[in-house]
Amino acid sequence: MIRRLALTAVVGLVGIVVGVALTLLLQEPPADEPSLADPPRDGSGVTVPSSELTTSSIIEKHEAPASEQVLLVWTPGGLPDGFATAVSSLSDVTSLTVVRSDLVHLTRSRQNQVVVDEVDLGYVVPIETMAFDPSSYWSFVNSKDRSLFTTLGDNEVLLGKTSAAIRGLKSGATVELDGGASLLVAGIVDDVLIGGAEFAVTQVVAEQLGVTTERYLLIHHVGTRADVEKAINSHLPDGTAVRIRAPGETPILRHGDAVLAQVFIKQEFGEFAYRPNGSGGFEIAPAWLKANIVTEEVPLLGRVTCHRNLIPTLAGAMDELSKSNLAFLIDRDGFAGCFNARFIANRSDISRHSWGAAIDLNMGSNLRGVESAQDPRLLAVMEEWGFTSGHDWLIPDPGHFEFLAPAS
Repeated sequence: MIRRLALTAVVGLVGIVVGVALTLLLQEPPADEPSLADPPRDGSGVTVPSSELTTSSIIEKHEAPASEQVLLVWTPGGLPDGFATAVSSLSDVTSLTVVRSDLVHLTRSRQNQVVVDEVDLGYVVPIETMAFDPSSYWSFVNSKDRSLFTTLGDNEVLLGKTSAAIRGLKSGATVELDGGASLLVAGIVDDVLIGGAEFAVTQVVAEQLGVTTERYLLIHHVGTRADVEKAINSHLPDGTAVRIRAPGETPILRHGDAVLAQVFIKQEFGEFAYRPNGSGGFEIAPAWLKANIVTEEVPLLGRVTCHRNLIPTLAGAMDELSKSNLAFLIDRDGFAGCFNARFIANRSDISRHSWGAAIDLNMGSNLRGVESAQDPRLLAVMEEWGFTSGHDWLIPDPGHFEFLAPAS
């Protein structure tokens, strides 16, 4: 289990995934408006309300033509080999940066040499860590915070605000990782600045930590978006799915942007330590399981094992279906469970089932990789109750529903 000696309470729910209208402002905010990317160096101060976080706060012009625009480009499971180089050579692409991301494993943290977090022997805490290239990432960060990224040292790390709050850490703390690495917290930054990751390091440090998967590109481009997208697609291997987004079309510029980043799942459902079980999976520390995973009766589904925070929401959705004479939309035999500690299939990312924050419905006719057979009325009710469905993901998973936001 995690022994937490000092912890800043994390309450509320990240609303960055709520479908709010976002306006792209590719310049510095006016002096009389707060910057969402203006964290104090010591990590103190008031966190910006999550409902105010937008990608507008991290993108700005950099002595470039007025017609220049920004795009996010990502493919499932990581970018194809050589793809970033090919995109960088496109005539309409004026600058590009590659962002890598993988899990690192925390064993202990200290603030002023006092232990804050420590895990039991054999367990580790999974931390989503992004790696950036200081020589190119700077042009996608507004100038007030640019120095944090251009000067980050080879023994330093930046923490997102939500991660820092979960950790109970400020600048000057140290985080110790499985394998012996120890990093100094050089700053606390808004989550959007590091793509919703928990930790951010330079690519030099990332190589040492094993953070090597190229997850997404950020590009500045001129010319029409249609022409740029066509050129980008021409450099993808046949059959490769790709998502291309502009700021305002997604709350945070990152891969897998249809779902909550891991740090926001932790904010709602808590953080666990785990250890490998020898068969490619893992075992979660018993204390977290005891405190959070429950089995209760849910309408239409019967006895369900989920996170205690998800049960009321799930029960509410099923009860609404029943009262709306839509119970027939649920095939009880097709319910494939909720809590299941595992990685995502063929990936090293942790499934949201591991938090008991996702469910699989009507799986008999909605297997992963096939076109959705879910009734639109079911999708509408589940969305109303705060779930998102995998039916329109790049790799469809139409039977999968996971927590996204509070019920509307």
